[in-house]
Amino acid sequence: MSKYKKIHFVGIGGIGMSALAKLCLHAGISISGSDKQKTNITEELKHLGAKIFYRHQKSNVQNASLVVYTCAVGENNVEIIEAKNKGIELLERAEFLGLIASEYENIIAVAGSHGKTTVCGMIAKVFEIAGKKPTVLVGGEINGKSNLIIGEKETLIVEACEYKEHFLKIGHDTGVILNVDYDHPDYFKTTTEYEIAFQKFAQKSRQITITDEKYSILFENNILTFGSGGVYQAKHIKFEEDKITYDVYKSGKFFLQITLNCLGSFNVKNSLCSVAICDYYGIDKKHIKLGLSKFENLKRRYEYIGKINNNIVITDYAHHPTQLESCIKTTQKLYKKSITVVFEPHTYSRTKKFLSQFADALCYAQKIIILPTYSAREKPIKGGTSRDLYETLKFKKANISFVRSYKKCLKELERIDGNIILILGAGSIIKLANTIKQNYINLLDNTKNN
Repeated sequence: MSKYKKIHFVGIGGIGMSALAKLCLHAGISISGSDKQKTNITEELKHLGAKIFYRHQKSNVQNASLVVYTCAVGENNVEIIEAKNKGIELLERAEFLGLIASEYENIIAVAGSHGKTTVCGMIAKVFEIAGKKPTVLVGGEINGKSNLIIGEKETLIVEACEYKEHFLKIGHDTGVILNVDYDHPDYFKTTTEYEIAFQKFAQKSRQITITDEKYSILFENNILTFGSGGVYQAKHIKFEEDKITYDVYKSGKFFLQITLNCLGSFNVKNSLCSVAICDYYGIDKKHIKLGLSKFENLKRRYEYIGKINNNIVITDYAHHPTQLESCIKTTQKLYKKSITVVFEPHTYSRTKKFLSQFADALCYAQKIIILPTYSAREKPIKGGTSRDLYETLKFKKANISFVRSYKKCLKELERIDGNIILILGAGSIIKLANTIKQNYINLLDNTKNN
């Protein structure tokens, strides 16, 4: 990075972009960036020394030696056009991430349809407990703190996103593939195209690919597996209201017992994968056990936020049918109460492609509230709106409603009593969860008495 004196980030407020900007600030590079609105992220960057613009304009890229942009910003963005006209070097976020990664001795790239941020956080905690100091770049808040941990140049733990095959731009020593559940239909037109992208990712692993045994048939040799039938297996799993315990078996023999102080049946797989990664890197079993026991659940990953009236409220980033089903079924295991799901669909293309799967997953709940689609980078598509999902669901479920605003949603939630409320989605629905936390909730130390 040292060859760049000033870097400008177009869309600096994004969770992935801001991590890169913070890393550059730490390296002593002059940073500026633009975004549509002021957020906690942009305020933090400003505090760290970045110059922030809340309007896209030509003058923002003045004197920049590099402009980094996110794919959520269109090619017709005025700042990107100005950079081209001035001959300023342009890099998409994933390209810049790949450039940064090349400066590290060993790179662990964690890929998959879901679970990436959590697994990065888990192995980061184990590495920390073991006295190692990795640098960690993710798309969420690790251990309740940040999307970035600045460590030494020996190891980089990085979240590798498959969208538009961005993860192929990250050279890596160890590739981790958590799952291959078809997603991003706006780019990958078929399941086969999606799987081929992950095969390419595995082929780029310089040392090994660690993957769920369920998907191992997709990949060639030089893989290490976890899961049912894998080298690492989870047995004797016990779900309690505030923790999960299970035994890890390696190659058919007892290896160690794991205690997780975070909920979600999906975290068994996430932590089992983390055991495989850390054991591969020679970390002592006692450090693996202690690190995973001390792992703090990530924000918006099955995060318990308290109560509204007599209802327990949990929020999760779930925005794919597999995630929704897993989240609802986990809740069924933990609580013997009715479940109300508030769901904000994420992108029109995903909603249209998986319309029936979304409907089937949501039907595991007793009550469903559908919010308008979070469009992200897309324009509305016929058959892919939240209204279309509502119309599909109302023939399957009696207790369903469509509301157009968070304010109206809150009014509906106030009328519910004794439920578990799941607030699900990857978009701005976090504002709804935060409003509940700030205005309605008396936070509890734990949920045991509820």
